[in-house]
Formats: sequence, C-alpha cells, structure tokens
Amino acid sequence: MPKEAMTKAALHKRLTTKLSDERIALILEVLAATPNRLHELRAGLSDHELDQPLGQGERSFKRDLTHLIYCAERGAIPVYYALAAEQPFMPRIHAERQWGKLLRYEAFELPDLFAYFAFNRRALLNVLQGLTAQQWERTAQPEGKKRSESVYYTARGLCLHELGHLEDLAGKLGKKLSP
Repeated sequence: MPKEAMTKAALHKRLTTKLSDERIALILEVLAATPNRLHELRAGLSDHELDQPLGQGERSFKRDLTHLIYCAERGAIPVYYALAAEQPFMPRIHAERQWGKLLRYEAFELPDLFAYFAFNRRALLNVLQGLTAQQWERTAQPEGKKRSESVYYTARGLCLHELGHLEDLAGKLGKKLSP
C-alpha cells in the first residue's frame, strides 16, 4: 500500500517540543522533502498560472514560494547563530514585512527562486544532519521573548510552517502531496 503524506496536524502531534532522535529524523525528512514537493506541485502549471492568485485574496504560487524562502532564511539564521556564537541574540525581523520588503525576491524568475530555495535547504540540512544532541539543544535569544529557542525548536517550527503551506498549496491546486 502506498505511503500517505503526513498532514501538518499529524506532524504537530509527533513533533512535540521534547527533543528525540526520532523527532530529529522526522524534521530532517520533512525539510529535505520540501523542495521536491514544491516542484511536484508546480508541475503542469504555466508561468502565467504560477503568477496568478490561487483564489480571491490569496497569494500566487510564486508569492507562496517567496514567502517560504523568506521564512526559511529567517528560520535558518537563529540556527546558525545558536551554533556559531555564545549567547546569540536575534533581533525581531518579520520574514515578509521587513525581510521580504528589503530583498524583494518576487522580482526574480521562478527557476532562480527554486534553485535558491533548494540550495539554501541543502546548506541548512548539511548543518543539521551533523549535529549532536547537545548542539540541537543550543539556543538563541529572540528579541522580546523571555525564553531562548533551541535549534530543535526552531527547526521544528520551520518544518511545521512549511508543511502547512504545502498542504494549503496542494489543496488550492487540487493536487496531493507526495509522502
């Protein structure tokens, strides 16, 4: 029987905030699958269709992709800081309102956006795949929060966020997510 894609709700239940080898493996699996899943969802759509809103008041596929890039970048930075610095502090920068407004990835062509997302994802996975349990527990202090957030917690959040967007895109396009 073919394996079904995990839903965000099911993933959220499995990815509790308590670190474990199984949960880390699941995060790595979901994060690694995202670029291919995006390509599969794109299949059969013209460049024109990719630029059109997916519904009334909705983003286009391209805008969803740029949103995922902004969030992936903003999610990776605290991971890198937590691993590279002692007691890193993360300023509050919104992924779209500030980061996206500055970088304006919407101006780029889709092949470049897909390549950029895939490259950045490989870079993040290259870091995450080699971490010890102690490194997964390293933290960065987000501005405006009393508690620090661990590498695990940050990667978990990124994983859940992306799967939610993939599910949403699949639903709007009338497609199924691959497992």
